[in-house]
Amino acid sequence: MNLRKTLWTLLRSQWLLLLAIALYGWAFSAAPDRALDALKIAGTSFSSVLLLIVAVMGLVGVIQVWISRDLISRLLGRQGGFRAFFIAAACGTVLIGPAYIIFPLLMSIRAQGARWGVIVTVLAAYAVKIPMIPLEVQYLGWGFSLTRSLLTILFAIPIGLAVEAIMERPAAVDRH
Repeated sequence: MNLRKTLWTLLRSQWLLLLAIALYGWAFSAAPDRALDALKIAGTSFSSVLLLIVAVMGLVGVIQVWISRDLISRLLGRQGGFRAFFIAAACGTVLIGPAYIIFPLLMSIRAQGARWGVIVTVLAAYAVKIPMIPLEVQYLGWGFSLTRSLLTILFAIPIGLAVEAIMERPAAVDRH
């Protein structure tokens, strides 16, 4: 019975990795040469982001050790009030890089006391990416870029509040 529970826990927590392994197993049985090419591409992709992932995990550790839970709670928790949402929106617009970097950082500040609405506001505002606006303007124009950016930031806070309201319902408490 304990083995079954352990296997179920492993399956639930590592389903994506297990799915990838199963797909590679199928690919190697169907077309070994193409599967090997796919594995080489995956290895190249992994090695190109490995240092970035290590750096992010180091940053997560620094946040958890050097930035006090009290400070995060004061700035980004309930104590931060509405100002926390403005901080979140501002931070979201200056963050760059792929999402797999942002999620561990957000998980870390959530563990330190940031509220759900702040996490969602960062993610929503992350779509703006201020450093990318010149490129967006070049291809899509000022009107589009300005309208999209303003609406994204304008709705980031209400979306954060809405998700927070859902996440903090009694039934949702069990999900996180």
